[in-house]
Amino acid sequence: MSLPPGAPPLLPLSVRLRPPRHRVWLTYALLAAIGFVFVGQVLTAPRAGDFDPFLAFGAKVNELIAQGQLWRLVTPIFLHGSLLHFFFNAYALYVLGSEMEAAYGAVRFLVLFFFAGITGVVASMLFSPFPSVGASGAIFGLIGAEAVLLYRNRRLLGERARAGLMNIVLIAALNLFIGLSPGSRIDNWGHFGGLLGGLSMAWAIGPVWGFRVLEAYTIFETPVAVVDRNALNVGRWFVIGLLWVGLGVVIVFAISLYR
Repeated sequence: MSLPPGAPPLLPLSVRLRPPRHRVWLTYALLAAIGFVFVGQVLTAPRAGDFDPFLAFGAKVNELIAQGQLWRLVTPIFLHGSLLHFFFNAYALYVLGSEMEAAYGAVRFLVLFFFAGITGVVASMLFSPFPSVGASGAIFGLIGAEAVLLYRNRRLLGERARAGLMNIVLIAALNLFIGLSPGSRIDNWGHFGGLLGGLSMAWAIGPVWGFRVLEAYTIFETPVAVVDRNALNVGRWFVIGLLWVGLGVVIVFAISLYR
């Protein structure tokens, strides 16, 4: 940026950042959907051991998916096995979802959430014979998306990125460790698959922020805007399509194992 005629040399600048923040609404819609389904589970099966038509119709059951019930690749994301299970997932979705939707925007967030959730179900199908439910795979995908966001924008975010990445590694490691403890009913393969799906999709379409100096000018301060250099375009949609096709190939392979 050139100086106005006669202006003294610029002193060290104080940079004022204006990170782009998208309006958050899809996270709340997903929370409402998950909450609505859980209320239905409680009303139809109020006591432990009662027949739960939601679980019977929508849980991840490998053999039933292989028989053609492909909706079970998606419906487990919205089902939960207990009040505690629901509470922890709903809280994690509220915290992580609102942050990631604000950074990624609703469209990219929607693609990311369902890609990670389905990837988690498929990984569980490949490596775990047991039925499972829960939004944990999608939530681990959001953890991966936050890690990608912080890592790729670490120069802009500075110390916040380093601290955030360390916190994410600790949270993911702790959850995976708990899942490996004796007697645990946690679907670690679903978590790992969701994390991998979130990392891959976030790397393909996640925001990469850069500076743009605004028109306003002062000697002591240069206001800047933060712009997304990785915004969705034809190329990004092509990559999204390739990732979904790759996931489809893995789904066909997983189904073939149970036929």
